[in-house]
This record gives sequence, structure tokens and C-alpha cells, in this order.
Amino acid sequence: IRSPSNTKTGLLFVILGVIFMKGGVVKESEHVIWSTLKKLRVHTGEKHDEFGDVKKMVTDEFVRQRYLEYVRIPHTEPVEHEFRWGQRADVEVSKAKMLEFMGQLYEQDPQSWSQQYREAHPPSSSQAGPSSQR
Repeated sequence: IRSPSNTKTGLLFVILGVIFMKGGVVKESEHVIWSTLKKLRVHTGEKHDEFGDVKKMVTDEFVRQRYLEYVRIPHTEPVEHEFRWGQRADVEVSKAKMLEFMGQLYEQDPQSWSQQYREAHPPSSSQAGPSSQR
């Protein structure tokens, strides 16, 4: 995914950005994902003109496409879930580009988020896998 080319991809990109900025894991109970979408006028409780059932799209379609993981947190009552990047997002989405995107969104230097910056720009070759940076 280079940059969002359609609205669904744009929505996915925003969700992945939130998860990345929050350290890779976001509990659904924290409502961070849903409140971020609400700021974009995408509400989970009502049918959206373009996306239909937004919650189903996020927790089912994006999960099926392996862009997101929607994982049950063990031993929680009532049942809780958390969001993580899926396998496909890890392969197709550059964390460096994601950080640039977030920097533009918040008008901040990407390096000001030091933890995310280190994750997006790992030291070369020592930890880098075969498809580390594109």
C-alpha cells in the first residue's frame, strides 16, 4: 500500500496508523479505534453509505484480508479483544511511510516520536529480515 488510493484503503491506513502509534497493540475496550473513526464521521453504530457496517468491515473484512488481527484477550470477562497489524500489513505497509503520514497529519517531525521512529528505521542489516524496508 503506497498511499490511500480509495476510501476503504484510507480508513485501513488510519487504523494501522493508530495501532502503530500506540505501540502495536490497541485494546478495543479503550475505544481508540472507534473514536478515531468517529472523528472522521464514520460511526460504528450506523450503516455508512460507502462502507456499510463499519465494525464488521474492520473486525471481519480487514481481518480476513490479513491487514488486521482482531485477537481475543485470554481470561477476560466480559470478553475483550485487541487490534494488531496483520501479516499482510507487515509486508505491504512501510512503517517509515506510515510515520511520515502521521507526521503530516499531526504537523510534527516524525523523529519526535522516538520509539516509533526507531521501529520504522531499524539499524541496517543487523536485525533486518529479507523484506524489512521497501
